[in-house]
Amino acid sequence: MKVVIFCGGYATRFNKGRPGPLKPLIKINGIPILKRIISIYLKAGIKNFVLLGGYKINLLRKFTKNFKNINITVLDTGEGTPTGGRLLKAKKIIGNEDFFLTYGDSLTNFNPAKAIKFRKSKKNSFIVSYFKYFIPYGVLGILKNKKIKFIKEKNLTTNINAGFYIFDKRIFNFIKKNKDSFEKNVLPRVLKDKKTSLYGLKCTFWHPMDTHADRFNLEQVLKKNNL
Repeated sequence: MKVVIFCGGYATRFNKGRPGPLKPLIKINGIPILKRIISIYLKAGIKNFVLLGGYKINLLRKFTKNFKNINITVLDTGEGTPTGGRLLKAKKIIGNEDFFLTYGDSLTNFNPAKAIKFRKSKKNSFIVSYFKYFIPYGVLGILKNKKIKFIKEKNLTTNINAGFYIFDKRIFNFIKKNKDSFEKNVLPRVLKDKKTSLYGLKCTFWHPMDTHADRFNLEQVLKKNNL
Protein backbone atom coordinates (compact mmCIF):
# COMPACT_ATOMS: atom_id res chain seq x y z
CA MET A 1 0.00 0.00 0.00
CA LYS A 2 1.05 3.55 -0.68
CA VAL A 3 0.89 6.42 1.78
CA VAL A 4 -0.31 9.67 0.21
CA ILE A 5 0.49 12.85 2.16
CA PHE A 6 -0.78 16.38 1.53
CA CYS A 7 2.30 18.64 1.52
CA GLY A 8 1.48 21.60 -0.70
CA GLY A 9 -0.31 24.18 1.43
CA TYR A 10 0.74 27.77 2.08
CA ALA A 11 0.83 27.48 5.90
CA THR A 12 -1.14 30.70 6.27
CA ARG A 13 -2.51 29.75 9.69
CA PHE A 14 1.07 29.28 10.84
CA ASN A 15 2.07 32.69 9.51
CA LYS A 16 -0.81 35.02 10.48
CA GLY A 17 -2.64 34.79 7.17
CA ARG A 18 0.36 35.11 4.87
CA PRO A 19 2.24 32.33 3.05
CA GLY A 20 4.72 30.88 5.51
CA PRO A 21 7.28 28.08 5.67
CA LEU A 22 6.65 24.67 4.11
CA LYS A 23 4.85 23.32 7.15
CA PRO A 24 5.63 19.58 6.73
CA LEU A 25 9.33 20.45 6.97
CA ILE A 26 9.03 22.45 10.20
CA LYS A 27 11.09 20.73 12.85
CA ILE A 28 9.62 19.37 16.06
CA ASN A 29 12.43 18.95 18.57
CA GLY A 30 14.93 18.93 15.70
CA ILE A 31 13.05 16.51 13.44
CA PRO A 32 10.78 17.61 10.55
CA ILE A 33 7.19 16.70 11.32
CA LEU A 34 6.94 15.01 7.91
CA LYS A 35 9.77 12.66 8.86
CA ARG A 36 7.93 11.80 12.06
CA ILE A 37 4.77 11.05 10.06
CA ILE A 38 6.68 8.85 7.62
CA SER A 39 8.13 6.95 10.59
CA ILE A 40 4.62 5.96 11.69
CA TYR A 41 4.30 3.92 8.51
CA LEU A 42 7.89 2.70 8.34
CA LYS A 43 7.41 1.03 11.73
CA ALA A 44 4.57 -0.95 10.13
CA GLY A 45 6.80 -1.99 7.22
CA ILE A 46 5.17 0.40 4.71
CA LYS A 47 7.77 1.99 2.43
CA ASN A 48 5.94 3.59 -0.51
CA PHE A 49 5.06 7.28 -0.22
CA VAL A 50 3.51 9.88 -2.51
CA LEU A 51 3.95 13.49 -1.39
CA LEU A 52 1.42 15.86 -2.92
CA GLY A 53 3.43 19.04 -3.29
CA GLY A 54 2.90 22.52 -4.69
CA TYR A 55 4.12 25.46 -2.60
CA LYS A 56 7.93 25.42 -2.21
CA ILE A 57 8.04 22.02 -3.88
CA ASN A 58 11.80 22.20 -4.46
CA LEU A 59 12.33 22.08 -0.68
CA LEU A 60 10.15 18.98 -0.55
CA ARG A 61 12.20 17.30 -3.27
CA LYS A 62 15.41 18.17 -1.46
CA PHE A 63 14.01 16.66 1.75
CA THR A 64 13.33 13.29 0.09
CA LYS A 65 17.00 12.85 -0.82
CA ASN A 66 17.74 12.16 2.84
CA PHE A 67 15.89 8.83 2.72
CA LYS A 68 17.28 5.50 1.58
CA ASN A 69 15.67 2.10 0.98
CA ILE A 70 12.18 3.56 0.67
CA ASN A 71 10.25 4.78 -2.36
CA ILE A 72 9.15 8.44 -2.23
CA THR A 73 7.47 10.19 -5.16
CA VAL A 74 7.03 13.96 -5.04
CA LEU A 75 4.10 14.97 -7.24
CA ASP A 76 3.66 18.60 -8.27
CA THR A 77 -0.08 19.20 -7.84
CA GLY A 78 0.22 22.95 -8.29
CA GLU A 79 0.21 25.94 -5.97
CA GLY A 80 -3.13 26.81 -4.45
CA THR A 81 -4.82 23.57 -5.52
CA PRO A 82 -7.48 22.42 -3.00
CA THR A 83 -6.95 19.08 -1.29
CA GLY A 84 -9.52 17.23 -3.39
CA GLY A 85 -7.84 18.42 -6.56
CA ARG A 86 -4.43 17.41 -5.27
CA LEU A 87 -5.63 13.88 -4.62
CA LEU A 88 -7.32 13.66 -8.02
CA LYS A 89 -4.01 14.51 -9.72
CA ALA A 90 -2.45 11.49 -7.96
CA LYS A 91 -5.02 9.02 -9.33
CA LYS A 92 -2.71 7.40 -11.89
CA ILE A 93 0.17 7.05 -9.43
CA ILE A 94 -2.06 5.51 -6.77
CA GLY A 95 -3.60 3.05 -9.22
CA ASN A 96 -6.11 0.40 -8.14
CA GLU A 97 -4.59 -0.39 -4.75
CA ASP A 98 -5.94 0.56 -1.35
CA PHE A 99 -3.96 3.46 0.08
CA PHE A 100 -3.40 5.53 3.19
CA LEU A 101 -4.00 9.28 3.13
CA THR A 102 -2.98 11.89 5.67
CA TYR A 103 -1.75 15.46 6.16
CA GLY A 104 1.81 16.69 6.67
CA ASP A 105 1.11 18.76 9.76
CA SER A 106 -0.21 16.63 12.63
CA LEU A 107 0.89 13.67 14.73
CA THR A 108 -1.06 10.81 16.23
CA ASN A 109 -0.53 7.27 17.46
CA PHE A 110 -2.30 5.93 14.38
CA ASN A 111 -1.56 2.22 13.92
CA PRO A 112 -1.53 1.28 10.20
CA ALA A 113 -1.66 -2.48 10.83
CA LYS A 114 -4.61 -2.11 13.21
CA ALA A 115 -6.38 0.15 10.71
CA ILE A 116 -5.99 -2.41 7.90
CA LYS A 117 -7.36 -5.18 10.11
CA PHE A 118 -10.28 -3.00 11.23
CA ARG A 119 -11.17 -2.14 7.65
CA LYS A 120 -11.24 -5.79 6.61
CA SER A 121 -13.94 -6.35 9.20
CA LYS A 122 -16.16 -3.68 7.60
CA LYS A 123 -17.75 -4.22 4.19
CA ASN A 124 -17.50 -1.47 1.55
CA SER A 125 -15.76 0.84 3.98
CA PHE A 126 -13.34 3.74 4.16
CA ILE A 127 -11.53 4.40 7.44
CA VAL A 128 -11.00 7.73 9.19
CA SER A 129 -9.12 8.10 12.45
CA TYR A 130 -10.57 10.24 15.20
CA PHE A 131 -9.56 11.66 18.55
CA LYS A 132 -11.85 12.39 21.49
CA TYR A 133 -11.13 16.03 22.30
CA PHE A 134 -11.94 17.62 25.64
CA ILE A 135 -13.45 21.12 25.45
CA PRO A 136 -12.39 23.11 28.54
CA TYR A 137 -14.93 25.89 28.02
CA GLY A 138 -18.66 26.44 28.32
CA VAL A 139 -20.58 25.91 25.08
CA LEU A 140 -23.64 27.87 23.92
CA GLY A 141 -26.32 26.71 21.51
CA ILE A 142 -27.50 29.82 19.64
CA LEU A 143 -30.44 29.95 17.23
CA LYS A 144 -30.57 32.08 14.06
CA ASN A 145 -32.37 34.86 15.91
CA LYS A 146 -29.52 34.89 18.47
CA LYS A 147 -31.68 33.34 21.18
CA ILE A 148 -29.66 30.94 23.35
CA LYS A 149 -31.06 27.43 23.20
CA PHE A 150 -28.76 25.74 25.71
CA ILE A 151 -25.67 26.22 27.86
CA LYS A 152 -23.33 23.33 28.64
CA GLU A 153 -20.54 24.06 31.06
CA LYS A 154 -17.21 22.28 30.69
CA ASN A 155 -16.55 18.54 30.85
CA LEU A 156 -17.59 18.34 27.20
CA THR A 157 -15.94 16.21 24.55
CA THR A 158 -16.19 16.01 20.78
CA ASN A 159 -14.67 13.69 18.20
CA ILE A 160 -11.94 15.38 16.14
CA ASN A 161 -11.04 14.14 12.67
CA ALA A 162 -7.42 13.09 13.21
CA GLY A 163 -6.83 13.02 9.45
CA PHE A 164 -5.38 9.54 8.95
CA TYR A 165 -7.42 7.57 6.39
CA ILE A 166 -7.61 4.38 4.35
CA PHE A 167 -9.27 4.56 0.92
CA ASP A 168 -9.44 2.64 -2.31
CA LYS A 169 -9.97 3.73 -5.92
CA ARG A 170 -13.69 4.38 -5.28
CA ILE A 171 -12.78 7.63 -3.50
CA PHE A 172 -12.07 9.19 -6.90
CA ASN A 173 -15.73 8.79 -7.81
CA PHE A 174 -16.48 11.42 -5.19
CA ILE A 175 -14.02 14.02 -6.54
CA LYS A 176 -15.82 15.96 -9.26
CA LYS A 177 -13.25 18.62 -10.13
CA ASN A 178 -9.80 19.98 -9.32
CA LYS A 179 -11.31 22.78 -7.23
CA ASP A 180 -12.92 20.35 -4.77
CA SER A 181 -11.89 20.49 -1.14
CA PHE A 182 -11.37 17.00 0.22
CA GLU A 183 -12.83 17.96 3.58
CA LYS A 184 -15.70 20.25 2.48
CA ASN A 185 -16.79 18.52 -0.74
CA VAL A 186 -15.46 14.97 -1.03
CA LEU A 187 -16.07 13.55 2.46
CA PRO A 188 -19.67 14.90 2.63
CA ARG A 189 -20.40 13.11 -0.67
CA VAL A 190 -19.07 9.87 0.80
CA LEU A 191 -21.37 10.24 3.79
CA LYS A 192 -24.38 10.61 1.50
CA ASP A 193 -23.52 7.53 -0.55
CA LYS A 194 -25.61 4.47 0.29
CA LYS A 195 -23.06 1.95 -0.95
CA THR A 196 -20.03 3.20 0.96
CA SER A 197 -19.56 3.67 4.71
CA LEU A 198 -17.07 5.69 6.73
CA TYR A 199 -15.90 3.98 9.91
CA GLY A 200 -13.99 5.69 12.69
CA LEU A 201 -10.84 4.29 14.27
CA LYS A 202 -10.03 5.87 17.61
CA CYS A 203 -6.57 7.28 18.37
CA THR A 204 -5.58 8.02 21.96
CA PHE A 205 -3.13 10.74 20.94
CA TRP A 206 -3.45 13.49 18.35
CA HIS A 207 -1.88 16.92 18.08
CA PRO A 208 -2.03 19.46 15.23
CA MET A 209 0.64 21.96 14.23
CA ASP A 210 -1.39 24.79 12.76
CA THR A 211 0.23 27.63 14.74
CA HIS A 212 3.44 28.49 16.58
CA ALA A 213 1.63 27.75 19.84
CA ASP A 214 0.70 24.29 18.52
CA ARG A 215 4.33 23.66 17.63
CA PHE A 216 5.53 24.67 21.10
CA ASN A 217 2.90 22.53 22.83
CA LEU A 218 3.65 19.55 20.62
CA GLU A 219 7.35 19.81 21.40
CA GLN A 220 6.59 19.81 25.12
CA VAL A 221 4.33 16.77 24.83
CA LEU A 222 6.94 14.80 22.90
CA LYS A 223 9.71 15.77 25.32
CA LYS A 224 7.60 14.65 28.26
CA ASN A 225 7.08 11.26 26.62
CA ASN A 226 10.67 10.96 25.34
CA LEU A 227 9.51 10.92 21.70
